[in-house]
Amino acid sequence: MRDAGAAVWGTVVRSIAQAPLTATLIVAVVVVHVVSGSFLGRLADLPTRVWGFQSIDLLEGRWWNVLTTVLLSSSTASMVLGVAVVGLVLGLAEVMVGTWRATVLFIASQVTAVVLYGALVAVSSRVGLDMPDGFERATLLGPFAASAGALMAASQGIALLWRRRVRVLMLAIAVMLSVYVGHAQHVLILLAVVVGLVIGKLALPALGTGSIARSTSREVRTNLALIVSVFAVGPLVAAMAHVPQGPLAVLRTWITTQDPVSGGCLPGGCHVAGEHLGLLGSSGHLLALMPMVLLLACAEGLRRGNRLALWIAVYAHLLIGVISAFYFQVFAGLGMPIRHGHRTIDINESVWELLPVVLVPVVIAGLLVAGRHHFRVDPDPACRRRIAVFLPLVVLVLVGLYALVWLLEDNDHGRLGMKGLFASIPRLILPYPFPFSYAESVYPRGFFSELIFSYGGVLLWLVSGVSILTVFLSRARRSEEGQHEKAQALVRRGGGSLSWMTLWSGNQYWFNATESVAVAYQEHNGVAVTVGGPIGEASEMSAALDEFIHYCAQESLTPASYSVAQETVEALCERGFKKVPVAAETILDVRTMEFKGKDWQNIRTAVNKAGKLGVSAQWSSYGQLSSGQRTQVHEISEDWVSGQALPELGFTLGGLEELKDENVQLCLAIDDTGRIHAVTSWLPVYSHGQVVSWTLDFMRRNSGAYNGVMEFLIAEAVNHFKESVEYISLSGSPLANSQEQDNSLGRVLGLLARTLEPVYGFASLANFKQRFKPRHESWYLMYQDPLSLPAMGGAVAQAYMPTLSVRSVAKMLRSKP
Repeated sequence: MRDAGAAVWGTVVRSIAQAPLTATLIVAVVVVHVVSGSFLGRLADLPTRVWGFQSIDLLEGRWWNVLTTVLLSSSTASMVLGVAVVGLVLGLAEVMVGTWRATVLFIASQVTAVVLYGALVAVSSRVGLDMPDGFERATLLGPFAASAGALMAASQGIALLWRRRVRVLMLAIAVMLSVYVGHAQHVLILLAVVVGLVIGKLALPALGTGSIARSTSREVRTNLALIVSVFAVGPLVAAMAHVPQGPLAVLRTWITTQDPVSGGCLPGGCHVAGEHLGLLGSSGHLLALMPMVLLLACAEGLRRGNRLALWIAVYAHLLIGVISAFYFQVFAGLGMPIRHGHRTIDINESVWELLPVVLVPVVIAGLLVAGRHHFRVDPDPACRRRIAVFLPLVVLVLVGLYALVWLLEDNDHGRLGMKGLFASIPRLILPYPFPFSYAESVYPRGFFSELIFSYGGVLLWLVSGVSILTVFLSRARRSEEGQHEKAQALVRRGGGSLSWMTLWSGNQYWFNATESVAVAYQEHNGVAVTVGGPIGEASEMSAALDEFIHYCAQESLTPASYSVAQETVEALCERGFKKVPVAAETILDVRTMEFKGKDWQNIRTAVNKAGKLGVSAQWSSYGQLSSGQRTQVHEISEDWVSGQALPELGFTLGGLEELKDENVQLCLAIDDTGRIHAVTSWLPVYSHGQVVSWTLDFMRRNSGAYNGVMEFLIAEAVNHFKESVEYISLSGSPLANSQEQDNSLGRVLGLLARTLEPVYGFASLANFKQRFKPRHESWYLMYQDPLSLPAMGGAVAQAYMPTLSVRSVAKMLRSKP
């Protein structure tokens, strides 16, 4: 307990040392709130009037209020929120640029923003523009605007990718609060964000921009997805706010109630509404939220570059604009007068209220259409066809079940008769804010009818949202006709120790424009995990990497170059990539190896023991083995797999299917009786059409084989290959050195390595290879975006275990080292 307290105290001390301005401001805000006597209530009028800022204070000479107002909080909840914003937002800015710069940016953002706010209110009053109620006399309290401005300015000094994300996120939040809630405080925050952006560009040097080839298309997609998300969530934010005044605040009526006049209904009507929760209760609110669910699903599809998500989002926004205009004109009225029984539009009031509600979704749809060239990913046709059949069936089942229950509970004897059934179906499935009178007239009688009427539409939309998101997450595979043959030709022109693995099943291929270089990769959850480095002409590989990165950006894939050697690492580092070590290749310089001396005693013992037992090495391809030998190889492999808690791994670890390639050499340990004790496989490594090395892949032994049989086979390989090549590779042990990495990807891969170690023994395999005194070359995983590291770790796990089931995971977790 004492150690835990000391650790917490140490963390606090380090935080204060790193961000003294933030710590000081937090203490000041809390102390001022307590001293002002508003800890258990709201801030009194006197400190608000004396120390809080209003737009007229500068004109009346109370200039100090511009700064003192950041220490005041209207309530305890506001104080807690202010402390959180200072700790997170200002604290981040202070860590980025240092205490003195952060102080200057904080003060400059606050002063400039409040001056602009005062000028905006004054100019609006002079020219006769109607500002929202209370803007002129609103007291702007708290450190929110100044902290936001400081972070926007400080973002100039961080890496380009993070700079974009910080700025887009801050702008999106500020714009959303301004247009949906629209309080004076939110307008001030928006002004501070813009001011901070300008100050940062003018006053701070930009950190080296570097070259990020994917930034254009990817950032466009990300920004459009963010815009759609903000528009989707905005009505909910407005519904939760107290008296929202923003130009889009009227959209809250889609969520807070299914009837725009329900708040003023008579007691009798309120009793009916409360009795039938499907009209105004939780189910009505949930159904009204379903368009938000659909738009958020579209936003995720947009982020992934899905073309179908783009057009669904376009049509959804156009439909929202049209329906909003119809609803607010016909049902809500927006305060429009009634003449001769028909609503008419007062051009001076209602049109200006209706215009933003209609124009904003139309403008968003226009932005999506304008950016359509950045969306090139098509969903899997099979998945799309399944969903196209499944969703109409779900609708038919829901409507059919509702109709059956509706009839069984004698609703056809009601006032509307059978018309009531058909009239209630739109209210059942559509998230449209029907007027209360309509919904009440079609409301069914009977427990099950009421249940389906109230919650059936919610369930339908949730199922639809999940189904549509599944389509958005799918990806049509590229045509593979002839690609394997082209890749096979390129492997013979050049590549690394893992190049032959690029020809294994499960890999996709990308070719450069001249088809002289290819990259093999597997796509898992939007991550393109490469199988080693490029293959083909070595002189064109560097330029081909630029093309591959651009291809990934166009296809909304995150490139993850896995197990790449130093040449590729250097080329990618020049392009702004970072590296994480994932394995160490063990290389044997066979022409200089002689198993003499004390250091090689264990290897000589294994070779001598093989001779005493009558075990010899036989080199062959799989096709040259006798049927009996093939059967034994299969039995050895099956016996090994059946003893594991997990299925056989893939990706860079070959199995029986990979042995069958006629270009792969097998080395068998066979005794005088024909019994196979162990088997290894060796993959060729080419350069300019010639084999220059061999890479160890398959290593399995008979359960009854003598100890040292694997050492014997490796020693035989050294003697066998030294006449034809200069070196051979014992490959790398996957994930064997991933456990010590202090970053997101390293922790994910480390967890995977620790989980798999009792089953597959990667670390033990690495230790075994050390007996041959190899030299080492590190293999790395290269990445651009730190936020993608956890996804890359999951993608690597899926690449190695594509058929892993939940049951297998449970079995693995129960296994003990």
